[in-house]
Amino acid sequence: MVSVIGGLDADLIMVANRIPGYGESVLANEYHEALGGKGANQAIATYRTCHNKPREATADSFHEGSTQFKPPQHALQQSNTNDNHEDNVHVKMIGAVGDDQYGKNFIVELSKMGVDVSGIVTMDDTRTSICFVMIEEPTRENRCLFTLGATATWKKEHFMKPEDLGGGTRPDLIVAQMEIDKEVIEKMIDTAGEAEINFCLNAAPATPISERAYRQLTHLLVNESEAAIMSGRDRDEVNESTWSSIAQEFIDKGVENVVITLGAKGAFYATSKEKGHCLAYDVQVVDTTGAGSVFENESSYYAY
Repeated sequence: MVSVIGGLDADLIMVANRIPGYGESVLANEYHEALGGKGANQAIATYRTCHNKPREATADSFHEGSTQFKPPQHALQQSNTNDNHEDNVHVKMIGAVGDDQYGKNFIVELSKMGVDVSGIVTMDDTRTSICFVMIEEPTRENRCLFTLGATATWKKEHFMKPEDLGGGTRPDLIVAQMEIDKEVIEKMIDTAGEAEINFCLNAAPATPISERAYRQLTHLLVNESEAAIMSGRDRDEVNESTWSSIAQEFIDKGVENVVITLGAKGAFYATSKEKGHCLAYDVQVVDTTGAGSVFENESSYYAY
């Protein structure tokens, strides 16, 4: 079982000709609401990666109301009618939502996508985490602000035992991000390390972690900005000439496998035995916002 622990954010998205400056108001061209968050996005990505065919994403799988939008017909995917493929992996989402409509929608939609939602808890009198996204239409560059909402209710005490990391079941692999308080993340890593459970940390949003935590990480995934923060460098110090040394520093701290994602330049990887640079696939980039919101416009469809 793969346990994905992370944020479940309702994305409120504004698209405008430009991002407003200080004290300025700008009229937006579009407004969308969608379900996202690094935890939800990675749970969907994990499920799809571990199955020959994704579950069916039909128009009926998306609410017609304010929180979801129907995808165009060309985006609908093939149904997975046989869940007994040998490559199937059970994916369980561990997260917290508020007792609002966004929280209810997360449970419904993630379940339809094939993810086990029994690890999602609903917190009374609490809002689901909200992320406000501003997108500049010409460049598709974005800026995001988010509140933790229900995600902030996780405490160290919730992850004291291996079974706590899988919502009551000991997982084989944990995938986590840093939208949860750093002390809570470090406790997860510590509990997993003592139980010899593989742990994959996507250090986003990045913040340095303890030396002990590094020693217990199986996989560390960072982009160039996150690599700078985690290694104590300025952003412009992370470049082709330093990828290898930065990755080696993480390996020396005890991380088994390191991946630095490089956008259009691909990714750099390192283990104790080898290093390498993988080039990116040649694709047309439409929008990287959230790597995961669900909404539709005239030319494109964005899915988890």
